Amino acid sequence: MRKGTGATRRETLPLEVSALSSDGAGIARTGKGVVFVEGALPGETVIAEVLSQHKDFSIARTVSVERAAEGRVPPRCQHYGHCGGCQLQHASYPLQLKLKAGLVRDAMTRLGGFPGELFKDLECVASPQSWGYRNKASFPVQSFKGRIVTGFYRAGTHRLEWVRHCPVNAGPLDALYRTLLDGLADLPFGGYDERTHEGKLRHLVMRAGLRTQETLLSFVINGKLSAKGVSALVALGAKGHPTTLTLNHNSRPGNVILGSYTEPLLGDGLIREKLGDWTLSFGTTSFFQVNTAQAEQLFSYASAQAGEGGRVLELYSGVGSLTCWLAAHNEVTSVEDWRYSVEMAENNLRLNGLAARTLCGKAEDVIEELHGAYDTVVMDPPRDGCDHRVLAALHRSNTPRIVYVSCNPATLARDCKSLAGYGYRLISIRSFDMFPQTAHVETVAVLER
Repeated sequence: MRKGTGATRRETLPLEVSALSSDGAGIARTGKGVVFVEGALPGETVIAEVLSQHKDFSIARTVSVERAAEGRVPPRCQHYGHCGGCQLQHASYPLQLKLKAGLVRDAMTRLGGFPGELFKDLECVASPQSWGYRNKASFPVQSFKGRIVTGFYRAGTHRLEWVRHCPVNAGPLDALYRTLLDGLADLPFGGYDERTHEGKLRHLVMRAGLRTQETLLSFVINGKLSAKGVSALVALGAKGHPTTLTLNHNSRPGNVILGSYTEPLLGDGLIREKLGDWTLSFGTTSFFQVNTAQAEQLFSYASAQAGEGGRVLELYSGVGSLTCWLAAHNEVTSVEDWRYSVEMAENNLRLNGLAARTLCGKAEDVIEELHGAYDTVVMDPPRDGCDHRVLAALHRSNTPRIVYVSCNPATLARDCKSLAGYGYRLISIRSFDMFPQTAHVETVAVLER
């Protein structure tokens, strides 16, 4: 015990860091098991403070770096290490690309069981912008001592780190955010409290079309607002001159950001963005890749892997971003379970003079009913990966080629392992850095029967 304080002294120990975990922590091994070290990079020797101990592993944070990795750099953001948004600002950008390729390689060999020689030339394609690239930001709102505050959650908590500027957010979002900060205090209601489910304002959600210069601002609220409350939000939001302003209703307890019902307060609730030859509309709740320029590179590559002149089944198609690339040269059937996104996809296809068959339903349900012969299946599932019924249906369909777009190396490895068991062969894999400064990575794997 520290004399006179009653506080327990935490253990510190020297560690040799050998690898990177999927959440961006360094990995060290001791006689007592694995230690995940926040703020450490592979190849470094650090002094770390143990934060928590578990049966087979411990969590620690770097106190000092005794031997730095080549490529360690000072973080750009003053909130780094407190805010939970970024994990790799202390690594140079070339090192980040190398580390992310390593994460994919490790998942595919360790979890997927694929031979390492398949990944010796695996690259992670650099983002055209490593800072100021995000076209979407969601800021949680709380009340603190009677005052509304906002920012980002601290790593692993729901405690706010008050933030006035975020260097990974695109300039239009940063400017819009700063116009709102001082006006929040004048609202006639408080921020949301997850513990009590009280308070009105839950989140500020901002989106931008970086090539169209259009912006969307949405206030996410708990329960109903009075006419005075709505007027106050309109007045505050209008200060930032967004292209459209919406009110999203989310009265469910918990930490899900958006509710299912959105009403426009100014404009029609939609903004547009240009990707390649296509102009795409989307709204508050639509899924749209957060890195515009890198999404363009990924979609171009994925559609090239699907080929031309064939019948393509696209699963998890969202608002039709990739669908447009595919439909330009193929006969496409797209499947998406969120009705609003299906309607947006149909609108985007019309807007660009393209045609595709669109179906609304869960991929695992719809694919059972699709008995047509497809030359290629293109799928971009959520982080949890594909339902096993999707993989089994692909096996029964004898589809010659699968293009799998993934945002999670672990579930990609799991699903590719299942497909390999069904007789598919992994023929190519390429990663794309969609989220610079974080540990997240997007990957396109191509499998053939």
